[in-house]
Amino acid sequence: MDSAEARRQRRQIARRVQIRGAAVRLALEHGGPDEVTVEQISQAADISPRTFFNYFPTKDAAFSLEPHQWTAEEIVAELRTRPADEPTAVAVREVVKAMASAAGFDDFAEEWELLQELYRRHPELFLRLRMDQVDRTMAALADEIAVRLGGGAVGTDLYPTLLVGAAFAALQAAENHRRTNPRPLDELIDEAFDLLIKGL
Repeated sequence: MDSAEARRQRRQIARRVQIRGAAVRLALEHGGPDEVTVEQISQAADISPRTFFNYFPTKDAAFSLEPHQWTAEEIVAELRTRPADEPTAVAVREVVKAMASAAGFDDFAEEWELLQELYRRHPELFLRLRMDQVDRTMAALADEIAVRLGGGAVGTDLYPTLLVGAAFAALQAAENHRRTNPRPLDELIDEAFDLLIKGL
């Protein structure tokens, strides 16, 4: 994936975040996901119903708990854009920063609270949506890291899995710190990864 394609992908992710936000707000206002139509979500997001399905395969998918708004395929594709000679931990850091930027994590706290509220009011969503998404994404990213390192199956080396877990933990720590700290999220992610790379 070249840089132009990467930029297009990030714009698509940002748009998906906006559509999901509209869907969640409507569901909270109208009594749940079943009371909201694709047409209503599309109108609120200023898109056509046909365009909606370019971003989500089903209406329910707009209420999913995808990790940080990216699919596994998108995160792996982003890692593949990084220079081959770049240290792996640095490459993963840059992927995490791209994820945070495209999904608007600087202002994501309110969106996440609304999504959590929707699930509190409608726990049946847990039964209707794939709950293995985080595990699947982390496994796909670990597999790609193993390939990048020239290894074979990820199960033969703990490092890729450990790096992925640490990367998501670093992002979460930076996000949490950002809520009470005026520094840019990018800086906090850099600091978190610096600490990881130094071995804390």
